Amino acid sequence: MMIVMMILISGCYGQGSDESDYAGSVTEEVREVQKIDYVQVPYTQLLYTKTSPEFTWEFRSIERLDPDIQQLYDDSVNMAPGGWVLKETDQEIYILVSGGQLPSAQGFRIASVKMAREQTGNEKDHLYITLASQEDDGTEGYPGQASVTSLVNIPKSGLPDGAVIHGVSMTGVD
Repeated sequence: MMIVMMILISGCYGQGSDESDYAGSVTEEVREVQKIDYVQVPYTQLLYTKTSPEFTWEFRSIERLDPDIQQLYDDSVNMAPGGWVLKETDQEIYILVSGGQLPSAQGFRIASVKMAREQTGNEKDHLYITLASQEDDGTEGYPGQASVTSLVNIPKSGLPDGAVIHGVSMTGVD
């Protein structure tokens, strides 16, 4: 655990009857700020899709997906870049990860999925997804741009104690 020390120095000048006297004070406040400890969250990539007016290209890691989840995914493949919870069951959470519109030969891979180990403050119940650019994944000969999306599921047992997902932040694809 890394501790960062912040020092706040404030001064004030007091106006007294004797102008030659300096009636000032300096106050120092030392506050400890803890670096947030993140844990990797396990996930399974179920679908990876590139969709454009000219083509649809898809990779599936499972043969069959629940029809409700498949329909939610199909309805969302043209979303702006970001991550969204599509559906939550008693055991798992299904998240759509969108890289937005990319050239057809480009895509992304998920580099990490993490949450704060201790669910407090602004980090409470927030999932962080980091993407990395990827090329030549089978669509290098296709024309134009495509909406690139992925569907992942996260077992609730893989989340930090007491965590639920109320927000998703994503970084990594331009």
